[in-house]
Amino acid sequence: MFGFGNKEKKDKTKNPEYIALVEKWDAFLEKIETRFKESLAPAEEAVLDQLEDGNYDMISNMTAWSGIKSQLLQLSDKIETTFDDKVGPKMLEYIERYDLIDQDQKGVVLGESFRPRIERFEIILEGKVAQRFFDHAIQFLNEDFHCTQCNGKLEVKKDVFRSHYVGCDYCNTTNTFTPNNKITEIRWVVDNIAKHKALKEWDEKELARKSCKSIRSLRDGDDKTELVNAYNNWETKEKAFWTKYFTERATYVSEYKDTIAHDVEVKMEWAFYDDKKRSDLYN
Repeated sequence: MFGFGNKEKKDKTKNPEYIALVEKWDAFLEKIETRFKESLAPAEEAVLDQLEDGNYDMISNMTAWSGIKSQLLQLSDKIETTFDDKVGPKMLEYIERYDLIDQDQKGVVLGESFRPRIERFEIILEGKVAQRFFDHAIQFLNEDFHCTQCNGKLEVKKDVFRSHYVGCDYCNTTNTFTPNNKITEIRWVVDNIAKHKALKEWDEKELARKSCKSIRSLRDGDDKTELVNAYNNWETKEKAFWTKYFTERATYVSEYKDTIAHDVEVKMEWAFYDDKKRSDLYN
């Protein structure tokens, strides 16, 4: 009647048994964080080693990474399941359900951090794998590429994914380079190389996006200056990333050079402008 029961239950947060539960939960989350971090370096080593051991089979190599990635993402499920099945019910013996939110959020924040961290790691890993494959492909293709006229050794330094003419420095004969089917089928590796080379710009645009999204929802009459500035900064950083990405990609496949500006605008529509149109700037 006078709320003594509730007061008594809240006071249980000072109970050594409850404090021990919180400490145990914190230790579990720290263990998961350590496990996540310590899994990344071996994952990179394993994937890079598998590329060479698998005779540069990119498909099976990316399949191997997908398996490792899935295991890392499952750590989020482990956090959620552990709290719901074990930690939360025990804590409810001492606190009200609405007071449980703070402890639950510790796990939610950690679990949600895994996906963007994996995404960034994936850019680096796939970039390294793709670069190794590209270097191997050039070496492999140049082994038996000789001039049809004087048999002089020829070298292909770019555009390994399409047929093109290569001049002979010895007799000036024009030769046709034709990539084999295996090389042509995985032309997409240049996308991974380009994204890795634009990692600095990727970091900056992600920071700008998160900063913009962290601004609270506006109400009628609220000053929009902060949101306008945040979106302007995000737009600048987003465009810088895609410009860097498509410019780097064109250095590996020359036919992309004429479409850089168009490709940037297409990506900006999907990655930025659609979001801006739905923002509080237009409400």
